[in-house]
Amino acid sequence: MIKIGLTGSIAVGKSFVLSIFKTEYNIPVFSSDECVRGIYRHNVDLNNFIKEEILVSDNEFSNEDIANIVFKDSIKLEKLENYIHPLVKIERDNFINQELNKKSKFVVIEVPLLFEKNLEHEFDKIILVDVTEDIQEKRALLRKNMSKEKYLAIKANQIPNSEKINRSDFIIDNHDEAKTRDHIEKIVKELNKLVSI
Repeated sequence: MIKIGLTGSIAVGKSFVLSIFKTEYNIPVFSSDECVRGIYRHNVDLNNFIKEEILVSDNEFSNEDIANIVFKDSIKLEKLENYIHPLVKIERDNFINQELNKKSKFVVIEVPLLFEKNLEHEFDKIILVDVTEDIQEKRALLRKNMSKEKYLAIKANQIPNSEKINRSDFIIDNHDEAKTRDHIEKIVKELNKLVSI
């Protein structure tokens, strides 16, 4: 089974690309972002950890409250990532094992911080989703609860896509939906060739 890592910086359209692999090509996909949202919703220990270590408060909190703190405090961001990332890895490994048992040809796994966390070795191929910085910023600022300051703080914690290009096997320029679909179609054809070798 070929494991494909899908990555890219904030607001480049990773979720959209992932959805095309799933809905149009019936390829099993795993979203790290969705996994993290599930962990936030259901993991009581994480909620206690956040209150004690990140917010230093016993009040109720939202994801927005957490983001406003950790993207301004690299030590707290690292603490939070060190807590959450192993939980995501367990879920990701479970997904991979399930798909191996189903004899899936390949899987696409979305990992926003794939390069930042040095996870290249876990994947056979890497797809980078990219857009121009102008489009990226416009898309980011359309998001609920996103400010320019928060966007820049998030971006500062990510390797620029321009540096990720040389480390990726496939690049999807996601500025135009039709072209994105064409890119994905070509990638799926290439992957099918690899499976048939």
